[in-house]
Amino acid sequence: MKRLFIPVPGTNARGALHILKKTVILLLLLCMLLFGVGAAHALLGIRQHNILLEQRNYELPWSLMQLKLEMIRFLDGVRLLHAGGMEHDELMLRYDILWSRTPVLLSNQLRDTLTDRPDLWLLIQQIENRVRAMEPMVQAMTPGSPDYQRLLAELSPYVEPLTRTMTATMHSNVLFYAEYDQAYRKLGRELYISTAGLGVCVLLLLIMLGAELLGYRRRLLRDPLTMLPNRFALQHRLNHLITRHQPFSLTLLELEDFARIRQQFGFEVADRLKQALADRLEKYLQPGEQMAALDREGLVILTEGMVELAEVRNQLSRIRQVLITAESVNGHDFYPAPVIGVVLYPSDANNMVDLLARGELALELCRRDQLPYVIFDPSMLKEMERRQQLARDLPAALESDSLGLRFYPLVTPAGHCAGLRLSLQWRHPRFGEIGESELVRVTEQYQLSERLLLWALSRIGELIPDWRMAAPGVFVSLPLPPSVFRPSLRERLLSTLSRHGLEGDALVLEITESMVMQAAQQAQPMLDDLCALNVRMLLAEFGSGCSQWGQLTQLPLHWLQLDASWCSGIEHSEAARERLATLFELARLLGVPVICSGVTSAAESSIVSALGSEVLLQGPFISPSLATMEVREWLENSGPARLSDFDVSRDA
Repeated sequence: MKRLFIPVPGTNARGALHILKKTVILLLLLCMLLFGVGAAHALLGIRQHNILLEQRNYELPWSLMQLKLEMIRFLDGVRLLHAGGMEHDELMLRYDILWSRTPVLLSNQLRDTLTDRPDLWLLIQQIENRVRAMEPMVQAMTPGSPDYQRLLAELSPYVEPLTRTMTATMHSNVLFYAEYDQAYRKLGRELYISTAGLGVCVLLLLIMLGAELLGYRRRLLRDPLTMLPNRFALQHRLNHLITRHQPFSLTLLELEDFARIRQQFGFEVADRLKQALADRLEKYLQPGEQMAALDREGLVILTEGMVELAEVRNQLSRIRQVLITAESVNGHDFYPAPVIGVVLYPSDANNMVDLLARGELALELCRRDQLPYVIFDPSMLKEMERRQQLARDLPAALESDSLGLRFYPLVTPAGHCAGLRLSLQWRHPRFGEIGESELVRVTEQYQLSERLLLWALSRIGELIPDWRMAAPGVFVSLPLPPSVFRPSLRERLLSTLSRHGLEGDALVLEITESMVMQAAQQAQPMLDDLCALNVRMLLAEFGSGCSQWGQLTQLPLHWLQLDASWCSGIEHSEAARERLATLFELARLLGVPVICSGVTSAAESSIVSALGSEVLLQGPFISPSLATMEVREWLENSGPARLSDFDVSRDA
């Protein structure tokens, strides 16, 4: 019943149709209540009349009539015995029958009926007393005896009142039965009307319930936001096509940065944007194409009979052309950039589960590599199998310390080493050299980032005390995976530092602007907790355009690291030098020194040094990457750095 009060998705809950439906249902329920009360009243009346009918039974009139008849037969027997026409034994038999009639009337069975009529009760008692008192005379009576007149005189006066009483009782019963029939017919009509009305209301309510259930079944196969067929309807259609072995293509489509739009503009704007784009795409569908909603963010276009890549590319070009124009929602103009993945049946997979999984894999690769679209290829499965195998082998590699550590020195313009930036490498026995970027992707995808970080921290904790003997104050900088950037990080770092007897300044954690923005509410307290341990923070990818400057000024940062691309070409291009100088000026406004990566020549080093004396340099010109065994020797030869040379306070 509750289902009937739920409005149709996509409609106003206070709309006229929904209000009318609620009103009709309430009226039907009220009518059912009234008809139910009426039926209950009729049944109660019938029950009360039945009780009265049981009280007005035929036993009393019948017993009175039998008493009268036996009394007349006895009086006739007295006359016949007097005339010599009857034996004395037969008279005694009639007397015994008469004597047995009064106890029946005075029994408990009829006592309740007679108590309502005291005159009848008194009459019967008098008759009983007379009958019992004349027993000696009846026994002593002989033919021709004058006692018969006395017997007649004792009983004859009671015949007439008994006759009247019996007649009145029967007449009263007849009148009662007549009234009872009329009342019963009235109650029967009332019960019939109430039952019929109740049945009609129940029937109407069942019809509405059936219609609502049918509508609910239709809505169950529709996305409530776009009213497109949902994933269940899509799976049903795919099963039908696969059963018929009919070729088709699936084009999975999502909007780039849709999560950011929802976060910045709210769910209402994001939902309206998706509705508008779905309506726009649906208008341009061609025969054989069907669109469905895959999930909250994604759409899918099913095209029957499409197996040629040229046809697929033409379709993708048409889809991108449809979405290229701006869409205005609540006064905001959006330029949607689609992320598209395509999978074909039967060439890519022969069952629905694999089709959807491989389509989502193509979609993910399109998003990761920022391509216009990705058409699934079997080589992608090899890449996925490669990552899965790497994820399975990584725990054993950590247990056996099979990963390699490489360190990139960070030096001041004066040539003093301030720290070392950690880079992890892994030589896999099957896949060869695994770079740091791929290792990070695998650990993030398969929830191994925290385990890898703890392993790296443990190794650093073993190495850095020896290095600080050669270069006091040197630190190790290592990237912080996004999945590990959570409140429990403080306890992990505190345990590692305590286990190796290190201070917090031995570590510098690299965070990215995207990490800070995604955890905007938690970033400030987490960074404050880390600073309480004296662990310093380095903001990588500075200048990528993801940060809000107001928030950056509140974060406890110690360095801003520029990507290597900012140093590229600065010795030849004035524009490149101006861009780099602008970033340095922004860093000065934030009060945070800069780390410049990718310094490849002396010219680049001198230009960067001229922009800021507090800068740290890293790159092939400074030093190649160092193995663990090479760090101590390099530190001893390069000489320790003084942190005061480049440390800039927050109030600078």
